[in-house]
Order: sequence, then C-alpha cells, then structure tokens
Amino acid sequence: MPHPSGRRPMTALIVEDDLGQSQLGAVMLEQFDLTVRQVRTAEEAIDHLCRERGEVTLLLADIQLPGAMDGLALARRVAVLWPSVSLIVTSGRPAVGAGELPDRATYIPKPWRALDIVAVAERAARRHPSVRTVQL
Repeated sequence: MPHPSGRRPMTALIVEDDLGQSQLGAVMLEQFDLTVRQVRTAEEAIDHLCRERGEVTLLLADIQLPGAMDGLALARRVAVLWPSVSLIVTSGRPAVGAGELPDRATYIPKPWRALDIVAVAERAARRHPSVRTVQL
C-alpha cells in the first residue's frame, strides 16, 4: 500500500535480543510513521541494511548482542557504510566511555525514557522529510 505522503516509508531497525525491549522500542518508533524492523544480532542488521539500501533512517542497537559483533562494533560499521542512518546505542550497563561511540551516535541507557528516543527520532525526521514528526 502506498505511503500517504506519496513517498516510500522509512525504516527504523531495532537490534535487540530481548524481545520485550525490542517491542517497546518498536511501539515508540512507530509513532513517527516509521516502518519498524526487528532483528536479534548485528550480523542480521548488516544483512538487512545491505538488502534495504537507503530505506533505513534510524538504527537502535543494544551493546550486548549475541553473535560475533556487539552493538558498538555495529554502530561503528554503520556510521562508515551508511552515514545517513541516525544511530542510537543502548545498554543496561554503565555509560559508554568517550571514544567508544561513533561521533554521530547517541547513547541512551536502559531503561529507556520515551523522550530520549523521541529526541533522536526527531533529529532523524529533520534529515528525512518522509518521517513524520511527533508533537508532544
């Protein structure tokens, strides 16, 4: 079905192995008319980004992921290969140290505060006009 704006809807990609956290993030991001996709590993995220060329607007990744690549390595790779993607890195562990995140990434500790997710999604919306902004 065509998007009401006439443009293809943009996608938020959630990379989280905790199903409850992934679904919570999806509910928040769907408020921006983003199509939300959920994967469990960094490797699945890279595969999705390669297939969806240019459709992913926002990546929300947990640091601790199953598989060979963690969320920090994923954020670094995405920052280089897909520079237009807005990045959120999250974790329940203490704050990430300076220099661990790519310059464009935002760190949000768990538990998430909805306003933190909204702020980053709003920045993504300003860069991608097909993403609807949310008035709070």
